[in-house]
Amino acid sequence: MDFFHEAIALGVDLVILGLCAREYVHYKRTAQLLKTAPQYNIDGNLKSLVERQPDKKIPYVVIRGTVTPIGVPLRSALVPSVSGVLQIVKLHEHRVTRGFAGFWTEQSKLLHKTANEMPFELRNQQYGVEIVDAMRAGVLDVDMVYDNYEPSNLSLADHIFGFFSGIRQRGLQTTEEVLRDGSFITAIGELSSDGKTLRMQPSKEGPLFLTTATKSTLIKRFQDAKGATLLKIVVCGTISVVLVALIVKKIYKRKKQEREDAMIRDRLDTERRERRARSRPHTLSQDQLCVVCSTNPKEIILLPCGHVCLCEDCSQKISISCPVCRGKITSKSAAFIA
Repeated sequence: MDFFHEAIALGVDLVILGLCAREYVHYKRTAQLLKTAPQYNIDGNLKSLVERQPDKKIPYVVIRGTVTPIGVPLRSALVPSVSGVLQIVKLHEHRVTRGFAGFWTEQSKLLHKTANEMPFELRNQQYGVEIVDAMRAGVLDVDMVYDNYEPSNLSLADHIFGFFSGIRQRGLQTTEEVLRDGSFITAIGELSSDGKTLRMQPSKEGPLFLTTATKSTLIKRFQDAKGATLLKIVVCGTISVVLVALIVKKIYKRKKQEREDAMIRDRLDTERRERRARSRPHTLSQDQLCVVCSTNPKEIILLPCGHVCLCEDCSQKISISCPVCRGKITSKSAAFIA
């Protein structure tokens, strides 16, 4: 296929275009959802406001408050002086790998992840809203309280093995992230009431957000991401159009060449038949005529049966069995009859 490489490139570009389009729709929908989400203060009127809603819930709402643990806060495993309500410990392996082109590139691989969570709420003075399923938040702003990188001490054997295997370890990085108690954050999600407690959790309309940014800042982030994704869509779309144009151009050229070749073959066949007709004797007995068309003389011998029974025109249409003995045709040759 003349356009095989273009087709492969077009397929890859369309996959990237589809991913970018999905991201664009997500960013656009989230930004619109955030714009329409009402923002309420955590105060004495919030509970009565929620209980007046259908099913005692507001599908998507913005609140701001101070992170307050319900009970004894978690202590950092690596920095005991730090306490919080969420703790995420990760172990990454940094290494260099050899690619198909022979170049070495740095990579990071997550080896282990541990997450701990305790009940907490956002408070404003004596009023609070409990946060449910905080680890499922689409945006979760936590503080990096510990980051330690330990380079690997490789021996000569390790270097040799890494050269042949294509993977060489550089070091291990341990990090710990904590959502500190006392942090002032913005929470966006579904707000509901069970009659006693106000709870915020992930909504069916949109993801849960726990962020230090304000609502307007968060909207701007998604709008900027939407604009950047739109630029990627335009670039990928332009590349797709160019590739499709190249493929269509090659197909058109090939079809045009096939038509020209067919016209040349038809003209040559016509001229060949006319020359044969002029060189043939005008009077032929029935035994000398082709057994198929009964017009042209017998000119082709069929092998292996050896029958001379077809003219050149009919031999181009018959290629399976001999019309005289029904034997299988393996080859044909011109017959010269004196």
